[in-house]
Amino acid sequence: MATRFDEYIREVEKQAKAGGPEAVARWDAFNSHYAMAREVRELRKDRKLTQKQLAAASGINQGEISRIERGQTNPTAATLAALLAPLNARLGIVPREA
Repeated sequence: MATRFDEYIREVEKQAKAGGPEAVARWDAFNSHYAMAREVRELRKDRKLTQKQLAAASGINQGEISRIERGQTNPTAATLAALLAPLNARLGIVPREA
């Protein structure tokens, strides 16, 4: 089920593509940042953990987890690795689709 936010994101992506390679590069950077935040939140919720429980399991402050999930900070690889370990996940590099 698409939400208004999903529709908004599709429109922004469409506009970026129309804006040329530089606009697409800015869009990709923005989208990657928020995709990571969404994925961390979804993993935590799939595992039925609260932010407080994840904080206790990972050693990362609950406030920092909140900021990461809202896309308001740029966590280090070490912070992400610590968060992902109790979620039974790990960092990886995924090639872009053609």
